[in-house]
Amino acid sequence: MEMAARNIGAIPRDFEALMFAIYSTAIMSLSDHECNQRLGEARKSLLSRYVSCTKVALSRTRFMGTTSLVVLQALVLHLHSVRDTHEPRAVWSLTGVAVRIAQGMGLDRDGALLGLPPFETEIRRRIWWLLKTHDFRTAELCGVDKFRDIRVDAESSKWPTNANDDQLRPGMPSLENGPDKLTDAVFISVKCELFKLAIGRGDHLRRAGLTPSELCATGSDAENTDQSFAKIEELLETRYLRYCDPSQPLHLMTMLLARSAMNFIRFLIHHPRRWANVDQTPVIERQAVWDLSIKILEQHSMLQSNPMLKQFAWYAPYFQQWHAVIHVLDTLRASPDTAGTEKAWNLVASTYENNPHMILDTRKPIHIAVGSLCLKAYASREAVLQKSGTSPSPLPTFIVQLRQQRKIFQTKKQAVHSKSYQQEDPVGGSQSATQLPNWSRPSGLPNSSGSPEGDAFWSKQVSGDAEFGIANDLGDMGWDFLQDQDGVGDSATSGIDWDKWDSWLAESNMIRPYSSENGFFEDM
Repeated sequence: MEMAARNIGAIPRDFEALMFAIYSTAIMSLSDHECNQRLGEARKSLLSRYVSCTKVALSRTRFMGTTSLVVLQALVLHLHSVRDTHEPRAVWSLTGVAVRIAQGMGLDRDGALLGLPPFETEIRRRIWWLLKTHDFRTAELCGVDKFRDIRVDAESSKWPTNANDDQLRPGMPSLENGPDKLTDAVFISVKCELFKLAIGRGDHLRRAGLTPSELCATGSDAENTDQSFAKIEELLETRYLRYCDPSQPLHLMTMLLARSAMNFIRFLIHHPRRWANVDQTPVIERQAVWDLSIKILEQHSMLQSNPMLKQFAWYAPYFQQWHAVIHVLDTLRASPDTAGTEKAWNLVASTYENNPHMILDTRKPIHIAVGSLCLKAYASREAVLQKSGTSPSPLPTFIVQLRQQRKIFQTKKQAVHSKSYQQEDPVGGSQSATQLPNWSRPSGLPNSSGSPEGDAFWSKQVSGDAEFGIANDLGDMGWDFLQDQDGVGDSATSGIDWDKWDSWLAESNMIRPYSSENGFFEDM
């Protein structure tokens, strides 16, 4: 890389792609303020430029048929640089291409079995598991169950070595895992330990004749599973976390990742969907799930807002644990006077403050659904305060924004319906009030005959490429969806329909269709 940087005019094409991918990833990890301060330009324009340059450079390498490890590195970094701005289904598809390229190069088999030198073996391991962990999470965002299709055998690539970067060099005689101590690779090592846990859990479910989706099924042995995870948690603590210094950003990040991941796995085991309604849920179980949800939100908030972790804040949005957020809001709606509500509302406020796209990006059904549930929960809180005679506190900013957003929706909806009734068709009949205005349909295509099916289809279509845009009103995501939220979470005792929430989450990752104006890789 140093030689390439010193001789830009003669840089090989594979290293050119890698350099631009590194630039893109570096920009992705910076905030807009940091980009303006250090580079004198907005983050959005810089990221767009370097991502475009990376795409061109990768195309020049003919990456689809490459056997170059450097080109594969560039592609994997490119996937990470676009994962927050592009539709997960498109990212997942291109990740599948990268996995096939890696398999074609034999990265799924350990380099030691192939007789490769120790240094190359370690590089291959790190690339392979970085790619596979990325593929695992992207698949999950597209509706694939956790722990599905992740298996290892005797020939599979081994896990990355727990060694400092300066210990890795070409020509090194051997490759050995370091002792149980902190190294530059501590974050990678902990991620791999968690991935091993996922693989082991998936194998256990299959041996029991279950599928990964049945992790939290009613009747599962939660107590025994808790005990097995306690052993794994102890392993993480003794092997890695006890050596971490929370005053060091990377160490604090590693501690948060490990503990948040373990809390979320426990949440899945005790998932509230195991119970048909609140009345059937044992009090101890209900409190345990509430405590886990609060811990998850707290740790996620710390990752995004702690000044020490500013350089890692970019990592958090991709790993938002929506089920924990939904459970907290639903509990606040059904039991607004439950213990710990002030802390819970502070965490909800922090979640919205750290993730403004949850309000601004109305193309995603999950954002609309969570916003509606949040407003219902806050209305319950206001009712309890009014009943007790407590003076209401000033409305939080996110509540004001969510209410204003829905007020705009109602105004636009009334205006469109009023206009549709006033318009006359060629034979004198009025148009159907259910027909959507022309601007909500792709240009150049005729209106449907006014059928609900046609309107439902077109209301979900959005023009543009695969990059998520920001919408300031609700016109872009389809108005019918917001109307459907009126019946969400109205009963204080009925259980939440988790299957419906799962479908909204999956739809949130497929709402931007493929654009016929650009090639597939051009969109990525």
